Amino acid sequence: MTNDDAASPTTVISARDQRRILAAMSAMPYAATDRVPTPWVAMGAAVDADAVVAYLEGLAAVLGEVGAENEKQRRRLFSLEADVEAFRRLIGTAPAEVTP
Repeated sequence: MTNDDAASPTTVISARDQRRILAAMSAMPYAATDRVPTPWVAMGAAVDADAVVAYLEGLAAVLGEVGAENEKQRRRLFSLEADVEAFRRLIGTAPAEVTP
């Protein structure tokens, strides 16, 4: 990101870091959704901090939803496993429990 103001530094994110940031953004699995804004970079255009922040905020929202859905599925799985065990005990096919 370049800044034309003489009182502040001219480069906030180096060109090398910008390339690394864009590569990392492209490689992130959940970034393909349109809710995660990835900066469009023309030849030689700089990646600004606002684009990085918007990307991270969008990614955080998507990952939060994915985490919540995973937790919901995990709870459902445990519930189904408990139902199967209860049914096996009911019909007498549950394995004998080992007591220490």
